Amino acid sequence: MNLERMNGQDLANMLKAGCANLELHKEKVNAMNVFPVPDGDTGTNMYLTLVATVKEVEKEKSTSIGTVAQAMARGSLMGARGNSGVILSQVFRGMAKYLDGKEEITSLELGRALQAGCDTAYRAVMKPVEGTILTFVKEIARAAVTAAGSGLDIIGTLQAGLDQGRKTLAKTPQMLPILREAGVVDAGGQGLLYFLEGALNAWSFYESGQVVDVAKETGYVPQDVREAGKVDLEFRYCTEVLIQGQKLDQDAIRDRLLGIGDSLLVVGDDSLIKVHIHSNHPGKVLEACIEFGSLHDIKINNMQDESEERQRNLTEESNIIQDSWAEPKRRLGVVAVAAGTGINEIFKSLGVDQVVEGGQTMNPSTEELVRACEAVNAEQVIILPNNSNVILAAEQAKYLCQRRIEVVPTRSITEGMAALIAYDAEGDPEGVISAMKERMASIKSAEITYAVRDTVINGIDMKAGNIIGLVDGEVRVAGETVEAVVLNLLREIVDPDTHELITLIYGEHVAAEDAEALKTKVGETFPFCEVDLHFGGQPHYHYFISVE
Repeated sequence: MNLERMNGQDLANMLKAGCANLELHKEKVNAMNVFPVPDGDTGTNMYLTLVATVKEVEKEKSTSIGTVAQAMARGSLMGARGNSGVILSQVFRGMAKYLDGKEEITSLELGRALQAGCDTAYRAVMKPVEGTILTFVKEIARAAVTAAGSGLDIIGTLQAGLDQGRKTLAKTPQMLPILREAGVVDAGGQGLLYFLEGALNAWSFYESGQVVDVAKETGYVPQDVREAGKVDLEFRYCTEVLIQGQKLDQDAIRDRLLGIGDSLLVVGDDSLIKVHIHSNHPGKVLEACIEFGSLHDIKINNMQDESEERQRNLTEESNIIQDSWAEPKRRLGVVAVAAGTGINEIFKSLGVDQVVEGGQTMNPSTEELVRACEAVNAEQVIILPNNSNVILAAEQAKYLCQRRIEVVPTRSITEGMAALIAYDAEGDPEGVISAMKERMASIKSAEITYAVRDTVINGIDMKAGNIIGLVDGEVRVAGETVEAVVLNLLREIVDPDTHELITLIYGEHVAAEDAEALKTKVGETFPFCEVDLHFGGQPHYHYFISVE
């Protein structure tokens, strides 16, 4: 079969087939996830990101590949979870920007779209690390462009990219020492490989010049994509428009549209801006947009088909926002990511307005963070990710929320608590954020958890079920008992000349009497330090520890 061109529905079918294949293999990807700790969530994060992408794409019935690609970008952006999901959403965003306005494309345009996605993803990551999903995307795009330039059709171009992806994946342990040490390939790259294999297999349903509905043929329907009846919406009209002009200012357009509706998305460059917003007054949206340039590809849809459960959630969150607006706005508010009843109470006692459920193995989506920020009654909102795998999603929320957001890049629960010591809701935002970052950096942060698989990290040989101790996200100690690991870890990081306080926060599976016994033991071992003990109730981690 020779396929010279593809359209928007072809792209939609490829996305659905790729998502279906990753669903079948996501647990294998999770098992490969050993960095920074062998917890296993990369496959789940990528799959949930793709489910959100498919959900948005299925709303779009156009055959225009540019139109479908915009839906692809929107869905992946709002549903992005974890570093792998956010990076994947940036690949889709770059592709959508290149494909915008196109009805169908050739293999060469497909290769260039993949290259545009690669470039966007690299720009989104401040310190790209080779041997990760970024390297994988780069090599696939390069191979696709080369293959298309040599005259291969759509399928041949995709196959060339897939073949290069397999070769690159095999090399990732040589690029990233921690992968070599653990004896695995990069989990993000493997997840993307499963997605691409499924996407390419979509063409096996090719019949009489048309691609049939892969979801229908395979019986695959993602849980979050199923229809759930019609309900009334707070904002009924989905309004989309392209603004063309010169020196367009995204921030100015975004500010102008604030208050007209919700789900506001403003993306593009200084000559072409895409606006997406849900509003009850599409005329006001168009009047605002025309102030900046000429309007094109105007779409106004009356949205009725939403699930009852989703609508209930939106209504509840809307009520929270309206209640908060009844009081005068503060200068600053805080949203923190955490899991555990005790930790949630501690955060709220330190001034956090909204706690988003999440953390290791359960990273919240960008959309969840945006909603939490919009529920805060403040002019500006600070996000505390409290996990390295949530930082990128938090950074992405900056561009989707209707108010100003800053991210204090806390990588652990204890760093988040330390940062809150310097928080002042009525202080100068710039000074408060600077003080929070300085306070966060003043502590040593450690965590006690367990290994979920046999592996070797940093020269430490561990078996599934072993207790492991991490310092600033890096495995430093492994052992058979929690007490031994805690004490050995503290011996490595506590300095008797500078440290005065050790804080222990115990998790949901630790008995209170065991925690008290450990506190006593720590106090006896480090008599020059005061020891504080708090119930956190966090899953997965026996203890969160800070030393200061």
